[in-house]
Amino acid sequence: MAWLNVAHRKLVKLAFAVFTLFGIISFLTAGPSKPTRIQHNFQRKPLAQSARQHAVKREFYHAWTAYKDHAWMADGLMPLSGSRKQQFCGWSATLVDSLDTLYIMGFDDEFQEAVNATLTIDFSGTVGDCVVNLFESTIRYLGGLLAAYDLSNDVRLLPKLVELGNLLHSAFRTPNGMPCTHCKLGAKDVLLRAPNSASLADVGSLYLEFARLAQVTQDDKYMRTVEFLADAFSRAQNQSSIAGLWPEIVIPSSTDGDNGRFAKGNFRYSLGALSDSAYEYLVKTHLLLGKSTKIYESMWKSASRQIKRHLLFRAFIPPANKADVIFSGIATMVPSGDEPMLETRTEHLACFSGGMFAIASRIFNEPRDFDVGKQITNGCVWAYHNSPTGIMPEALTTLPCSTGDGKQCAWNESYWDQESRRPANCLMADCDKYTFPPGFLQVSDPSYKLRPEAIESVFVMWRMTGDEYWRDVGWSMFESIIEHTRSAYGHASLLSTMEMFDQDRYEKGLMVRKVLARRHDDMESFWFAETLKYFYLLFSDPGLISLDEWVLNTEAHPFRLTPGIRGF
Repeated sequence: MAWLNVAHRKLVKLAFAVFTLFGIISFLTAGPSKPTRIQHNFQRKPLAQSARQHAVKREFYHAWTAYKDHAWMADGLMPLSGSRKQQFCGWSATLVDSLDTLYIMGFDDEFQEAVNATLTIDFSGTVGDCVVNLFESTIRYLGGLLAAYDLSNDVRLLPKLVELGNLLHSAFRTPNGMPCTHCKLGAKDVLLRAPNSASLADVGSLYLEFARLAQVTQDDKYMRTVEFLADAFSRAQNQSSIAGLWPEIVIPSSTDGDNGRFAKGNFRYSLGALSDSAYEYLVKTHLLLGKSTKIYESMWKSASRQIKRHLLFRAFIPPANKADVIFSGIATMVPSGDEPMLETRTEHLACFSGGMFAIASRIFNEPRDFDVGKQITNGCVWAYHNSPTGIMPEALTTLPCSTGDGKQCAWNESYWDQESRRPANCLMADCDKYTFPPGFLQVSDPSYKLRPEAIESVFVMWRMTGDEYWRDVGWSMFESIIEHTRSAYGHASLLSTMEMFDQDRYEKGLMVRKVLARRHDDMESFWFAETLKYFYLLFSDPGLISLDEWVLNTEAHPFRLTPGIRGF
């Protein structure tokens, strides 16, 4: 029977060898990890809310035809005067930024016309010897072209992608490899250098577009740049005065041995205008690359812990509005302090973070972060519903709850009246001259710039929960925005969301007297690219631009998630 034992041992060894070989092959050929389901499981397919959807589409078409008739191929249209404006090198920002929205809304003829016009843009040429804003050009132009290509598969767009991608990529040809954020790109015999000062968002929001460009073109030079940037940010993350966060202002030119390490910038930290998408792109780049690298996950987990600890707070607001509400503020680390000081000033721009935390909760399996995202979104909805116009201002300050954890925060009218009348909390010498709604301590910037961040998070909440509440909330926001912004040539920004005046408006050929906010002659391209797109998708079938199949950049341009293509 000895021969049987020998045969058995040989069989075991053979089986082990086969198993080991199979494991090695599986490892070498493994694609990205299993896709994470982000959207709600809509077992009963909710109907598209056709009336609301059509209303959004009508407003987009109103603004688009005005642009086409009065500012075609210009960067933008001024919605009160009907004048053209050049803002981003004269490369037709509104045209390119609107491509994917035209496609998504089903404006097929208009989309083809816009693509044909886009193919005539010379990205190597500039208007007035233009300085290229790398961040804005990347998210609007490059993002818009990538999304239009991903949606339509129109191969004519590929050469334009490469043309623009190569031009923008040249911004990284600096002595230390960090990008020149505002430069005359393409100029001959000009040595580019990284700036002495740049916003965190300007430098830290370039991963996603260049990573997708690398996937689409299969050109690894773009991915090498993405990896270089990610490595620089990863190494700098724990060197700041609040380890885990990056300050609002960084110094790309001043690096350690010209190796890409940031010197310390200022001591302010936020999720607002100077920082926002740098944090958002940690989550979205990790998703785009199929979760194939841990660097973005590691940076996100370190950052999110510190965001929750140092930037988020519960606000002292009336009980009638007592949804579970939190806001993000501004943390400042003073040289002599051990803990940062929190300024309870929140920006409309920071409303994006509700959707960011919600999506991150699924990707990184952190269920509690979904609640954080929901509470941030609730805060922005509260600010909309409680302003006189029904529109959240650009920046407001609220009174924080008096207890550290914010759980005990009962409304007290006399305490509110006392605190709101403190000289430090009054914007004017006479505190009685200007009265804010209860809960609004200050409004440092009352304007509305047609921004999308609040409706972005409302849209994400709808897609992740299936709760019709979010659609109703969004519709209320849409009605308020259109009521106050609609103009003869599109939709105008507002000077103040906190004051209204009697004004004459023409509606359907008739003069109507209304109490409305004063408007400003400005309409950014993100009104087409983001705000109206998010409203449209909120009322659409949830399968349209599913969050399980697409990742949207910070300009709401959808990039296709391609299993098996992680990068290089």
